Amino acid sequence: MSIWALPTTLQARINGWLDGAKERPAQSGQSISYYLTKSLSHRHGSNSHWHEVLCATDFEQRICKMADRAIRKAYEKWQSLDAKLIGEQKTWEEKLRQTEENYLIRKRQLDRDATFDSTPWWYFPMIFIFGIAELAMNAQVFDIFGSARFETIIMALILSFAIPISGHFWGRFLREDEKEKPLIFLSIGCLAVIVFSLYSLAAVRNSYFKSIVSSDAETVFNAWLFFLSLNFLVFLISIYASWYAHERDFKLFKFKRDFMAALSHINKLGSRRNAFKSSCHNHIFRLRDAAHEKISIYRQHNLRKRGDDRRPQAFESLPDILIPEFEEEGFATNGKPKSAYLLTD
Repeated sequence: MSIWALPTTLQARINGWLDGAKERPAQSGQSISYYLTKSLSHRHGSNSHWHEVLCATDFEQRICKMADRAIRKAYEKWQSLDAKLIGEQKTWEEKLRQTEENYLIRKRQLDRDATFDSTPWWYFPMIFIFGIAELAMNAQVFDIFGSARFETIIMALILSFAIPISGHFWGRFLREDEKEKPLIFLSIGCLAVIVFSLYSLAAVRNSYFKSIVSSDAETVFNAWLFFLSLNFLVFLISIYASWYAHERDFKLFKFKRDFMAALSHINKLGSRRNAFKSSCHNHIFRLRDAAHEKISIYRQHNLRKRGDDRRPQAFESLPDILIPEFEEEGFATNGKPKSAYLLTD
């Protein structure tokens, strides 16, 4: 229920005129009341369990009850949403404890912290740029052989991404302290394939130049050397960048990264909970203020129509509309939110 569901200003004025003309409430008349149960977390005794709302007339009581229902609906909506976020937060807190334990154990074993919290931001964009540059260069090289454009693109793609990616894994391999034997053989085999492929492509390209283009040996050698050296340069830069951007112990880096990710997720959940709570809290206060505004308008027009200028005793204070407590925990049971409070006469 929104603020607009409350009685309008015109209704407050009309009811104020009608009740004022009938001298309602009486000058010494007592307020009428109804009771609300407070939040379940406040059950310390019978006296503190009930909240009394004093109203001057039936119209004021109707405004207060409508505001109470709207407040309860907004509060229970927040409870339901926050209960889901609490369940998600508890799951991530368990992950945080496990990742923190793994991280601290590995940190104590090595007697040092990880070099990086995460992979440097510039690393993967640089590898991608190397791949694009390699693609453009090798596509031009393969075009010289006279193949179809589609075939040259495919061959250039294989080589242009194979070299930076191989440099990535070789840099990691050289950086890590603990190297497994299978990984050593695979890395050496990968390096041998790259070197043999580059040498073979350069040799084939130069043979093609010798048979098709009439050029001296020095020109052919320079073309062969340029192609080979440029690809080796990209390969070596990729290796160095990978070596510089990676931690010496992969397990320590992984455990720290998982720990930081879980901590960041918990912080984001906490921010979302606070944002939802603040939004609901502000909405509830706007509902209360709107109800008080309608009651004030009603009383002003009531006083104008009365024959007696004296202010009725029941108009001395505005009704105390209940604002529920916004507690962080203690309102979710088995994933189902408890009711904020119950409305009763």
